[in-house]
Amino acid sequence: MATAAPPLGSIERGSDWLNPILVKETRQALKSRQFVATFLLMLMAAWMISVFGILLAGEGAEYRPLGGGFFFSYYVVLAVAVFLIVPFGAFRSLLAERDLHAWEVLSITTLRPRQIVAGKLLSSVVQIFIYYSAITPFMAFAKLLKGIDVPTIAFVLVASLGWSIVLSMVALTISTLGSQRFWQVFLTLAVLGGLLFSLIVTLQAVGGMMAFGGGFEFEAPEFWWATAIVASMVIGYCLLLLQVAIAQLTFDADNRTTGVRLAASGVFWMSMLWAFVGTSLGGSWRPFSTPADISRFIALFSVVMSLHWIVVGLFTVTESDVLSRRVRRSLSRLGPFRLLLAPFLPGGARGYLYLLIHLAALYAFIAGVLTLHGGYDEKIMYFVSGLLCYVVVYMGLGSAAGRWLRLVSQDFRPAHARVTTVLALALGAIFPYLLLFFDRYRNGGDMHPFLWLTDPFSTLIRLSQGNSNSPLIMLVLAIAALVVVAINLRGIFAGVAEVAHGYPVGPTAPPAAAGGDALTAEAMSMPWIKPVAEESL
Repeated sequence: MATAAPPLGSIERGSDWLNPILVKETRQALKSRQFVATFLLMLMAAWMISVFGILLAGEGAEYRPLGGGFFFSYYVVLAVAVFLIVPFGAFRSLLAERDLHAWEVLSITTLRPRQIVAGKLLSSVVQIFIYYSAITPFMAFAKLLKGIDVPTIAFVLVASLGWSIVLSMVALTISTLGSQRFWQVFLTLAVLGGLLFSLIVTLQAVGGMMAFGGGFEFEAPEFWWATAIVASMVIGYCLLLLQVAIAQLTFDADNRTTGVRLAASGVFWMSMLWAFVGTSLGGSWRPFSTPADISRFIALFSVVMSLHWIVVGLFTVTESDVLSRRVRRSLSRLGPFRLLLAPFLPGGARGYLYLLIHLAALYAFIAGVLTLHGGYDEKIMYFVSGLLCYVVVYMGLGSAAGRWLRLVSQDFRPAHARVTTVLALALGAIFPYLLLFFDRYRNGGDMHPFLWLTDPFSTLIRLSQGNSNSPLIMLVLAIAALVVVAINLRGIFAGVAEVAHGYPVGPTAPPAAAGGDALTAEAMSMPWIKPVAEESL
């Protein structure tokens, strides 16, 4: 007996649960000439590879292992679509909203930035699946020609699906950074070049490891451990990029920071978890079998995590310290968790506190791992300590400079503070070479190691090599880090107090003459610990 078709009304009510941006973008994409042309070209290219490949193989096609070559040929066709066309389409979709002045309409609707970004990303995923549906029958045909197995095909397709989503997420995030036409042109060229480079590298990797390198070692536990680590880190950074894109689309008065800081913190703690598992894993397979291996891994891990916090810190420590009215109103919902969440709230001083907490956790973790596994190396600890001190010093100088220069002029933006921080690091690295160039302060053919302290690169090399002056160099760096932290303490206390009280305190309160909230001259002359009256805001 035939069953009745579901009523149209039920389908329409179910479609109301879908993301409206997903529906709009998918409809536009499927009706576009670019999608139709790409889909037809994929089918034609795969059909021609099948026909002419079999003809060229001749009578020996039944006996020779031709599956690997056919699969890689089909994969090239798929890669052009999912690694180049789909991510670039996602990039252009958001830029087109601004070029066509449709973004103003979206910004006044009830759609949140999270829905807009998620809808555009999901639209890219739908297109990827459609392209997959066109090429996977041909890849199944490659399996019949021998020379390749089903696990290899499945792994390559799943990994390519994830990598295509990552590229789409990166392209969407970059598209949120360009609001002016000049930057849009520059970013378009940069994204297109990056996608082409990614396409070439991916094809070389797959072609070398799968089609011409004997396949993947699915039986080895190292393969699956490495796959799990890479997949989890890629997912973590994708969530971080998602939060960055959402923050860029959120208006200035809202909280644009907490989501980014939580995602960056999540990536950091997940990285330390994997590092602990890798150094503590026993059994038949251990990635690090000797204390020396653990020491080298810890040194590399500290560099990677420091780079993570330099990039994240460059944006977190240079923000304006004052919370908007909208954010301050939301503090009442936090209740007793205000102080705990203070480092994750907007503000450069709070961002510096956020950075210090995670750097301290990184140092404690590294020292604990080296001590626990008997790999405690004095040179490694000097290197790690010096590296973290440099991060504390230069990020702290950037935070303090941004806070002080904003007191001079309210036209000083967070972007200016970031440029100032990068220039300070660049000048610090160049300064010793200028002294060396002018042949000053020479001592026995070389400058004294203390004159190289502003350059983190040469100093860290000396610390890792076990220089005889390492203890004194480390002492000077530790004192410099403590001094920079002390310089920022006033701003940190004021930032935490603003979260605790729910209104600006002292240095975090903007002067009225500079265009900030209205503050009387009497209130500005009060001690920094005295809270500014809410009525004056």
